[in-house]
Amino acid sequence: MTSPSFFRNTIRNKLMLLLLIATILPIATSMVISYNSTKRSISEEAYEKNTRLLSLAKTNMLNYMHNINQKSLAVYNSINVPRSLYYILEHNMENEVFPSGLSDVIRNRNLLKDHLLNIYQSVSEFHQVRLHVVKQNTTYLLKSDDDIKVGTPENPHHVTLKKTFIEPSHMSHSYGLAFKTYKKDEFVITLHRPIFRAPSEDLLAVLSIDVKLNVLDDLNGQVYDSGQETFYIFDANGKTIISSEKDTIGENISAKWFNQIRDAKQVNGYINWEDEAFSGMVFYDRLETPFMDWYLVKLTPYTHLYKTAEGITRINTWVGAIFLSIAVLATLFISLRFTKPLLSLIGYVNQIERGNLNVDIDIRSNDEIGLLSRRFRSMMQTINNLILKEYRLKLANKTNQLKALQAQVNPHFLYNALQSIGTVALQHKDQQIYSLVTSLGKMMRYNMNTSDTIVELEKELNYVQAYLDLQKQRFDTSLEVNFRLEPEVSAILVPKMILQPLVENFFKHGFRQRSDEPARLLISCTLENQLLKIKVEDNGQGMTDKQLEAVNKSLRVGEETGLGQDSGIGLLNVLSRLQLHFHESASITLSNLSPEGLSVDLHIPLGKEPNWNESTHY
Repeated sequence: MTSPSFFRNTIRNKLMLLLLIATILPIATSMVISYNSTKRSISEEAYEKNTRLLSLAKTNMLNYMHNINQKSLAVYNSINVPRSLYYILEHNMENEVFPSGLSDVIRNRNLLKDHLLNIYQSVSEFHQVRLHVVKQNTTYLLKSDDDIKVGTPENPHHVTLKKTFIEPSHMSHSYGLAFKTYKKDEFVITLHRPIFRAPSEDLLAVLSIDVKLNVLDDLNGQVYDSGQETFYIFDANGKTIISSEKDTIGENISAKWFNQIRDAKQVNGYINWEDEAFSGMVFYDRLETPFMDWYLVKLTPYTHLYKTAEGITRINTWVGAIFLSIAVLATLFISLRFTKPLLSLIGYVNQIERGNLNVDIDIRSNDEIGLLSRRFRSMMQTINNLILKEYRLKLANKTNQLKALQAQVNPHFLYNALQSIGTVALQHKDQQIYSLVTSLGKMMRYNMNTSDTIVELEKELNYVQAYLDLQKQRFDTSLEVNFRLEPEVSAILVPKMILQPLVENFFKHGFRQRSDEPARLLISCTLENQLLKIKVEDNGQGMTDKQLEAVNKSLRVGEETGLGQDSGIGLLNVLSRLQLHFHESASITLSNLSPEGLSVDLHIPLGKEPNWNESTHY
């Protein structure tokens, strides 16, 4: 069984427990809060949205019904013009309207037909127009552009009408006239307008305009979601004007929520309703004019209203499960991410303990563990370089020491032999031979002294001078040598055998005897801002650009070339020892002189600590 300390003592399990709690608890809480908040916001949003929709539908309905009302008022246009509809009705169709002698009845009917036709054609949704003349008890019914019927109705409608009103939805009929027409009966609403003799209340006629319901459906089609919500328009008596449920058109509403809407003091609003027939929100808006009193009602079930909230809850559940999975994976990843560098660092420490001081600590993270690894790597490099400093210096001089040991067969014998030669030369009064033997002795003592690897620059120059004295004897007067050095450079300590290889390269690769002028060799030493500059210049044949580029490149990257190797000490060996002893910025540069010759420049920084690293060559 897992002990409680298991989670207290391991970073991995602490992170797992923390992240699981930090993930599951907020997600579960968020799901509950989100569901309740979503339901509340959906209800508020639904109220605002449906208020706007019903208000827009109400405005559209008012505009349309006012337009129909205006068309019916065309009866009163030009009331004093003899051919106007009002004038004909007012004068009871007497002969003075048409004094030409034609049949008054025919003329009047044709003129009435024209007026009714203008009204009928003014709105495309008009189903039929009926005009009932009260005094004659005659009804004129226009059902199409050329279909007008005239007759005495069996049961006249609204002959005692006192004000304009809208008759709710009903099946169209012939207003008591006994004739058939090709038009099918359909549900219509009817605007009934009484026509009075101005300014009295003497009723002249009644104008009735049947309006198709399809235009009302079109005006309100965007108010509700078909199949999900229900939309009604009722009059004040509860009779259905239009409905998204077609079979209820013209029926009286029996739902109890309508009584609550009709009794409400607010013109618009909503009620939450739950009973066996309906459970949801009921939105309403009242449309009231002098000729109509209607209610626009929209029913939205809770199942449709909160469908989004339930969908969000399902989404949150899936999101929670996904985040939980991500949290577990992230926990494992983070724990491995933290512990893997530590284990790697421990492995590197084990290798160092076994003596592998050059182990490459390859941990590249940018966090605290990465910083610790880089500091540890830097510390090991410093320790490693301190341990290897003397070893590398000795190794760098191994070639010189080996050459000296090979030549040191019997130094006392050689010294005695040279001294005997010198004595013979003096006995024969040959000063030149004595000088040459002395120079050779100086060179041998310098070479065979293996105890001193670091010498004063003056001693190195004396050694070069002895070497050049021997070369002068070889080339006689065709060689000129000059030394230019500042006094303060003489005591500077430098590695042994750094100048003789440079001078020797001149005789091996650049020297040529000419009759017009001697070979010249210039060695100069200066000190500028803690930088020792040694320059060896000659007027020899120099090097081609390709050779010069190859040698300088080899010195930069640390690859040996053939130049100077015959002497046993190459240019790269000289450069490596300078870098080991002084600083890695020490350099050797070769350049051609004009018009001919070669210059070898040594730049040696003084006063800098050597930067011991594995890139230093020896």
